[in-house]
Amino acid sequence: MLDKLVGSRLRAKLIGWLFARPDERFFVRQLTGLLSEDSTNISRELARLAEMGILVCQEEGRQKYYQANAQCAVFDELRGLALKTAGMADIMREALSPLGNHVASAFLYGSQASGAATSTSDVDLLVVGDVDETALHSAVSRAEERLHRRVNYTLLSRQEFKRRKREIGGFVARILKGPKIAILGVANEL
Repeated sequence: MLDKLVGSRLRAKLIGWLFARPDERFFVRQLTGLLSEDSTNISRELARLAEMGILVCQEEGRQKYYQANAQCAVFDELRGLALKTAGMADIMREALSPLGNHVASAFLYGSQASGAATSTSDVDLLVVGDVDETALHSAVSRAEERLHRRVNYTLLSRQEFKRRKREIGGFVARILKGPKIAILGVANEL
């Protein structure tokens, strides 16, 4: 979705990566490895984004570092889009997809969903369904490697989720009232 909005798959990947980690800065070679893209194309696109004021470019010696521009007029919007479409959500969706129909719903909550996350914030994930916990742990570990962040997950069966959803002020009820980023399924339909 973000690639269609910004007109380029590579631009979407860069915005997704950099705005999902606004406190971190990266140089071209790092991004080449992290995003599995050609360094020439990455360099060209980073320069364009910096010229537009979307990114900040800092030179240290012969190295150029790029970072999301927190002063950009559309910073909050790009960060929200990045987290929902091109950043963490896609990585988590890809990691959980091998679990198939065993996952009824999965979503991020907490600081990542509210936009209050920093570069050191962990990721809070709620998974609902009849999932083998060993398989889930393996999937989450893959996501942690790609995100370079710890993922704290809670696994609930559908029945447990429904029961806990009715508890006023309980864990699940609080999560459902707060900001969420859907990964799979829709939590409110369970």
